[in-house]
Amino acid sequence: MPKRLTDEELSELKNWLAEQQINPNKLHRECSDAVLVANLLKKLYPKLIDLHNYPPRNNTQLKLENWETLNFKALGKIGLQQTKSTMQELAKGTPGAIESLLYDIKIHDRNARKVQRSEEHEEAWSQNDDVIVVNINKKIGDAIVQVPQKMVLYSIYEQTLRDSQGKESYLSAANQKIAHLENILKLKSERIDELCAQLAKLSVRSLLKQNNLENSAPNSPINVENFENESNKF
Repeated sequence: MPKRLTDEELSELKNWLAEQQINPNKLHRECSDAVLVANLLKKLYPKLIDLHNYPPRNNTQLKLENWETLNFKALGKIGLQQTKSTMQELAKGTPGAIESLLYDIKIHDRNARKVQRSEEHEEAWSQNDDVIVVNINKKIGDAIVQVPQKMVLYSIYEQTLRDSQGKESYLSAANQKIAHLENILKLKSERIDELCAQLAKLSVRSLLKQNNLENSAPNSPINVENFENESNKF
């Protein structure tokens, strides 16, 4: 009997199938001849699949032949070998059979990707000449075992630490300089405002003097005090 998936696993499977551009509806009918699964495995493990080995089938017995071929050439090689009875259920489109297989393929793909990322990380470490591997004693349960540990020379650590401290000092000095320049700009702005206010007062007084000289008629006096008061508003 195929493994019955939980609602959470079914939801995960649907999301994964959507990522693989596979419609999760009507899986029993569309997957019964193994063609859709073969196409999926072609994307995940291209070297294992020759699609011409999996022609579309309508007869249950021919569908079973496709599954047997896929089981021998691909599923068995990735550790997902199916039993005879399971392949018969897949060929018949028995509910739950294809979902269980696809979920197993999903889990296998996820684990394979984790292993690949780990190997890439290990390769990057191994290509670094500054890294050495030493065996250290580690207690596991009641036993003491030797575990390989990647390490760098202390001189390299010291140099890296000095470089980091140097960068921090540079950033601190730069921040202080920025704060000093901002303060200078603020003082200059305040001085410019002050000079503009003084210039406005001088301009008003100059106009007052000019009006006093030009306006000699006794019937048109100018109240200088009020005029200066108005100028102080600038």
